[in-house]
Amino acid sequence: MFINERTKPHDLLYYEALAARTSLTKVESRKFSTYKNGFEGEQMYDQLFDSIGHDNILIYRDVFLSVDNSVTQYDSLIISDKGIISNEIKNFTGSCTVRNGNWFRGDYPIPNNAFSQLNRAVGKLMELRNTAKADFNVSGKLVFPNDTFIFHSDDQSNWDKMILRSGLRDYFQQFNQTGIKAGNKAQYISRLISEHIVENTYFNPQIDKTRLKFGLYCGHCGSFNLNKTRFHLTCNKCGSVECNETHLLRAMSDYKFLFYNQSMTRNDLLKFIDNDLHHKVISRALLKHCYINSKGRNTTYTFKYYDFDDAVRKSDVYMRYKDHN
Repeated sequence: MFINERTKPHDLLYYEALAARTSLTKVESRKFSTYKNGFEGEQMYDQLFDSIGHDNILIYRDVFLSVDNSVTQYDSLIISDKGIISNEIKNFTGSCTVRNGNWFRGDYPIPNNAFSQLNRAVGKLMELRNTAKADFNVSGKLVFPNDTFIFHSDDQSNWDKMILRSGLRDYFQQFNQTGIKAGNKAQYISRLISEHIVENTYFNPQIDKTRLKFGLYCGHCGSFNLNKTRFHLTCNKCGSVECNETHLLRAMSDYKFLFYNQSMTRNDLLKFIDNDLHHKVISRALLKHCYINSKGRNTTYTFKYYDFDDAVRKSDVYMRYKDHN
């Protein structure tokens, strides 16, 4: 079973918020596309795994583990009494070739060697096992969930390290076998993993505020051209109607990822939305949807939710005014 929810990575949420409020550079656009594509591949993986079933095993998704003073990200960790398997998910499309250990798309080299990434991830898990003086198997596979991906290699042993979409169903099916289960040993491995999960230490965005367009924008077409009524804002471009609270949840989520680990005051949020709503509306929203950090006269707020989607999912039932799309 899935132990945790797979959420959009911090970097993807950052670029989504950034793209809503400024024109991306070519480098930013490429990074945005990469993170979006990677997350879509992980969703393909999860959906197919769900369709096959995974009741016999424990699965951690998109976690960061701290091992020996270094942090490693894992797309999927599959745990049973037999041990732990790291699945590194690559949403590659088109044709790729491995020659002399190097990856190529046509004649152009792919800079990050996927096998090296997998070996590092597996090596860190072995290190974790050895430090704990535990006894369980550790292995890993590169998983390519996109059915448009074609792979060529001059080394036939590479096929043992990877699973293409055509073989992914059979790969998942093996975890439903009677001999594979999540018993006491799997529970021990799971506790060991949980003890070493940390936040994403690599995410530290530095944004120039002067690039950003401040204000509230339509969640459907992205337009900042909104008509305000007492409890709702109507998009003058597409006609979508969203309540004040929905807009503020989106703004607070954007603020969180654009200015990560920076404090947020009521005045900060007011400036961020270009004073599009009354300060009393802002105060009520902050009290409802944020943790309050009081420091003398300076009160700061921390968004309660992971992101906008999480906020809407958890708070929608309590929202007095609804959106009309």
